[in-house]
Amino acid sequence: MGKMRGWSAALALVIALGMSGCTHLTHKWEFDAHVADVAGMQSQINANTAGLAATQSELADLRRRLAQLEEDFGAHVSDEDLHCPCGLVVALPVHFDFDSDEVRPVDEPLLDAFSAAVMGSYPNAIVTVGGYTDPAGSVAHNAALAQRRADNVRDYLVTTAGMGGDNLRSVSFGEARQVNPGAQGPGQSGIENRRVTFTIEYSGSTN
Repeated sequence: MGKMRGWSAALALVIALGMSGCTHLTHKWEFDAHVADVAGMQSQINANTAGLAATQSELADLRRRLAQLEEDFGAHVSDEDLHCPCGLVVALPVHFDFDSDEVRPVDEPLLDAFSAAVMGSYPNAIVTVGGYTDPAGSVAHNAALAQRRADNVRDYLVTTAGMGGDNLRSVSFGEARQVNPGAQGPGQSGIENRRVTFTIEYSGSTN
């Protein structure tokens, strides 16, 4: 009897150990679910990689077009002065007469070319037009004048150059960030401060 009780105890121990081991096994449906999750993640990675490649190609084309503006019109393109690495700052030689907010006819071909470059390579980019003045006049006057300059350039880009209004913003920088510090008045040195710049933000989808 004692021997049989010993065998029974040993059998119970084996069964208990076996049941304990089963808790570490993965059911087939769980395994299949994990495989499906991995496949889904890989598919998303592939899609993201393809999207990134397309974005990089579009940006490369945009840079090429803007570089052509540099060569043809004397524009300047840089990645500087941004709060995030998500865009380009483009300084076009678009200037204004003294105390004027009107877009000069001489600058219209350059704005047309800029619009064609952005719309052709990156049509969904957000473009911010920043207006500036020389230091002549009060700070309040210059802030309002710079805003009108930016607004008028934005309006030209929409109504004449064909850019989408939803993608265009305008802001005033007043007499800040002077190209030629202190230069003012009708002279050529003052005109360098009476300008607009363009910030092209390209984060997000391009589809």
